[in-house]
Amino acid sequence: MNFNLVLFLLVVVAIAPVLLILFIKKDEQGKASTYFSALMIACFVYSISNVFELMMTTTSLKLLMYKGMYVGAVSFAPLALLFTLVYTEREKWITQNRLYLLFLVPAINILLVWTNDYHTFFYSSFELIKNGDFEFMVTGKGFGYWLHQSYTLLLLFVSLYILLKRTKEVPPYDSRQVYMVILGLCFPLLVYLLYLTSVGPVMIDYITFSFLGTGLFFYLGLTRYNLFKIAPIAYRTLFDNMQEGVLVTDTSGALITLNLAAANMLELKTINQNVALEVIEKGWPEIHELIVSSEDYRMIEFSCEKEDYLNWYLVSKSSIKGHNRKVVGSIILLRDITQEKLFQFEIQRSREEAEEANRAKSEFLANMSHEIRTPLNGVIGFTELLSNTQLNDQQSKYANTALNSANALLDLINDILDLAKIESGKSETNIKELHLYELLETILDVLSFQAHKKGLELILDLDPRIGDVIETDELKLKQVLINLLNNALKFTEKGHVILKLSLLNSESEENHEQLNIRFSVSDSGIGIPKGKQQLIFDAFSQADSSTTKKFGGTGLGLTISNKLLKLLNSSVQLKSEIGVGSDFYFDLKVKTVNFKNQEEDLSELDEVLVIDGNEVSGNVLKTYCEHFKMKVISVGTVTDAFFVLESNLNIGLVILNNSLLGKNSVWTMQKMMVIVEDRPKQVEFVAAVGSIEQETIMKSYRSIGCEAFLFKPATPAKMERLFKGLMKISTVKQDFPKEQNGYSMPLKAKDPFKLLIAEDNAVNRMLVKIYMEKLDPHAIIMEAENGEEALEFLKSSSKPDLVITDINMPKLDGYELLKAIRSKPSTIQIPVIGFTANAFQSAEEEIKNAGFNGFLTKPVVQEKFRKVVMKWLKNSN
Repeated sequence: MNFNLVLFLLVVVAIAPVLLILFIKKDEQGKASTYFSALMIACFVYSISNVFELMMTTTSLKLLMYKGMYVGAVSFAPLALLFTLVYTEREKWITQNRLYLLFLVPAINILLVWTNDYHTFFYSSFELIKNGDFEFMVTGKGFGYWLHQSYTLLLLFVSLYILLKRTKEVPPYDSRQVYMVILGLCFPLLVYLLYLTSVGPVMIDYITFSFLGTGLFFYLGLTRYNLFKIAPIAYRTLFDNMQEGVLVTDTSGALITLNLAAANMLELKTINQNVALEVIEKGWPEIHELIVSSEDYRMIEFSCEKEDYLNWYLVSKSSIKGHNRKVVGSIILLRDITQEKLFQFEIQRSREEAEEANRAKSEFLANMSHEIRTPLNGVIGFTELLSNTQLNDQQSKYANTALNSANALLDLINDILDLAKIESGKSETNIKELHLYELLETILDVLSFQAHKKGLELILDLDPRIGDVIETDELKLKQVLINLLNNALKFTEKGHVILKLSLLNSESEENHEQLNIRFSVSDSGIGIPKGKQQLIFDAFSQADSSTTKKFGGTGLGLTISNKLLKLLNSSVQLKSEIGVGSDFYFDLKVKTVNFKNQEEDLSELDEVLVIDGNEVSGNVLKTYCEHFKMKVISVGTVTDAFFVLESNLNIGLVILNNSLLGKNSVWTMQKMMVIVEDRPKQVEFVAAVGSIEQETIMKSYRSIGCEAFLFKPATPAKMERLFKGLMKISTVKQDFPKEQNGYSMPLKAKDPFKLLIAEDNAVNRMLVKIYMEKLDPHAIIMEAENGEEALEFLKSSSKPDLVITDINMPKLDGYELLKAIRSKPSTIQIPVIGFTANAFQSAEEEIKNAGFNGFLTKPVVQEKFRKVVMKWLKNSN
């Protein structure tokens, strides 16, 4: 073995490329790093074998090293091609079958080299020549040798072609990365061509030195000029296919590159950074401002005139940061938003038109509400008055039919106006504190007559943990509950209708201020088929056409309820079974002020016996009593009731549902009174009666000594008043039935009550006058057809005690009249009530905010009129 300085240099050159593998980050460079590593190993095998071949002095050993060199030589070109394919993002070309074909010729050449002792297909002859310190082997070339050389040149030229093509596929600035790899490929290619075209034997193999250049420039192309890190596919998408213009700048504000879309927007003929920067400085100040700005992020929207057209652009700047989070440049996106702007302008114009249409619709609805309700006010009011006069049976039937028809027409108008109001966006939420118990009692009392008239039990099942004061939209909650209860009563022929309020909060949430309450309205009615349960939530729809004919209705109740609940983030759900009944429910999240009321101890009334044939109603009464710490026994039959009374001497209170035996209930209670009359402590008896039974049944109960009544449906507040009355805790006003033609008259005042009614409709003036005369026959009523006439009355010495004014009147409307009354010291204290046919909530709010002391909505019935006016009538007495 010979060794000198030349050999040492060759060893260094052989080892250097393989050391580059240690600096490759495989997780960043991916598959390209694998082919790069394999290529460097092939170069090392070739180079180190060449070194050992020069060191050997015998033909056999030199031939062995030659065979080792060709292991690296035949692998170099295929690996260079594979690296090029991955580097230029053509990895999809690499398949398993193509890999087999690619390495087929190298495999044949390796086989020919290593079996050359048995043939002359690769080397035909061998000869050692002494030259200086080395002995070189000169070989004769066979068929296999030229096959290897031709195949290697072919693959290298294919790789070079792919790389040159890649330079045209990327932006100009990025093509420098590809040129680094091309340079690395040209080193072995040029040396190889020189080696093959040299005349005479070549003593030193310079291909080993070319591998050093290949390794170095391939490494730079893979790391420092890292195309893979930026991802060629992203480049192709950003720069070739995107409609947005892309400009890349460095930290000094120099324009590095731009894509074709940006060049087109800037009206450039070629993609040239310097020309683009000049155009931007002259004609695009907004873009130039971003280029020179030091901000990491900024966005500008601007317009410019282009070929007599106004174009809109959106330009944004974002910083580009390296691995160490250091800013290395900026990317500027330029987008033509002209079409979007035009679309936005069109939307704005459409919105304004829609708002104008909604305003017109609202005005129309308000006018229709006023025009329709004004004559209905007279129809319903006078028909109600007529039905309460002395009529024979046929006349009474006709009057009641007319009244029912007018009320049905009013309900239809209300439903249509409510739906239109919600759909026009005029319905808004008004969250405020309300007394839940009072609200429920009011709703049930209004509907109790309808229920009891049909012989139905109307039941309130209220979870006692739910506090009285909550925060929600009272009007919407009230309207939804009335709609659901009305439907239940309408479609139920026998049995019961239950309004149930249950608390959905878990035990861990019970002390929180936020309550999740389930409101449920269930009935024992006809039920709804599963296939038609969704249909009933559509406007003007019911389960089938025969339902409308039999029960009536518009089919709008559930639609309106759902739309109202949507404003409260809820919706109506349904469970129903044919022949069993239906359960409509919704969950509502509300705030509570006094969660879990303090339970009051009323146990001194001893044990309570509840007698109720309806199991649900009996259980509800039992729950209410237990809430007041009372012991309760609930039975469903008279036999059981007599047995309990005879065997339990602790019974101190008996509550009997009059519906249990109808007319025989009075006789039954009388028998029970006989059983307990000799006991030392008096047993109190309470009759639970419906509103339709009050006229006749209560007289019968009083005749046997029962003076305490529970007016169904039972509520916690009614039960509390009843128990406190029985305990003499507070003086409770006894509820007596209303007179047939109105209400008990207040005591006559020292001075007669004076009412001024300002209304341009003569029928409505007459109706108000009659209502007032029924409340106080001695009242003095002054009539004015408009606001100006009303002012004349106010100038007289005899000032009215109350003014009722129509809101919409000729000459001087209600608002102007109110302003005139409040402007004078002599009339500023006179209460003024607004009278309107506008059913919208906004109109009611407007009346309240204007300073009216109250308001009446047309059509007004006698009960509604009494509730509003009675306050001022009492104050004057």
